[in-house]
Amino acid sequence: MVTASLGVAGARQSHISEAYKPSDSDNPQPSRDLPIPLSRFCPDYVWQPVCNHSTMTSLYQEEYRCESCHRWPPFGFLYRCTIDRDPLLLFAKNKGFEVAFDDIGHKFVEEMTLGKFGADARSEKYSLLKEMSEEQLCSYTPQQLSVLLSQRENVHKAIADERCRTDHPNFPYARRKYPSDKIPWVPDPKFECRRKLCARCHKFGRDKSYLSLNSILSGDILPTVAVSFSFGHMGSRPYCDADVVKNLGYRPVPLVRIQTAPPLSKALA
Repeated sequence: MVTASLGVAGARQSHISEAYKPSDSDNPQPSRDLPIPLSRFCPDYVWQPVCNHSTMTSLYQEEYRCESCHRWPPFGFLYRCTIDRDPLLLFAKNKGFEVAFDDIGHKFVEEMTLGKFGADARSEKYSLLKEMSEEQLCSYTPQQLSVLLSQRENVHKAIADERCRTDHPNFPYARRKYPSDKIPWVPDPKFECRRKLCARCHKFGRDKSYLSLNSILSGDILPTVAVSFSFGHMGSRPYCDADVVKNLGYRPVPLVRIQTAPPLSKALA
């Protein structure tokens, strides 16, 4: 049994060394899309925390691999977590930094927000009144609205008290990632979640990167959407002819023509 286990370990180590041989070696380097994921014992492996956040975007960049299987993305993009990137972009814009790379992004920069129910909006004292429509406001009495506002204020106080509890088990991590008490929703860039996964390893990336056109038209434009963070590394946005795009999926698929051999009588003639 010991000999067998050593043989398996030796074969695994041989596979790792073969996969990471330089290109000028005598043996050719394997293809980019390996048949099996690279081992976690490989020298380039860096441990990454598991990302359970709810928002992602499609990142188009050739130099990145999937952080789970270490393969190149099969469709040319990776799902990248944006839960921390959105507040960081908005914070940088408020500080006067340039966050857009093209003219379209410059037009949407002034309209980007973390959403109607975002952390920055809910930090305001009377944000509850802005979240309700006129019909909803009319359905409450002044006493009921006063109770709701006091509840929101108590939540703000509870959050402030929670951040000051040094005996809390998550206190060191929370203080490192969210150091500011004035804007506790803006993380430290050093602790930003930058998890990048391919479509094979993260089946829910498509749902997390979903954008609602109705929300965008109503003014809820996330910073990563406004500045087109997906194509920021490319430096340009992809454009397509509208006349070509509107016909996609409507043209019939051409049938495969099978050439049959001519009859023997015609061949002899």
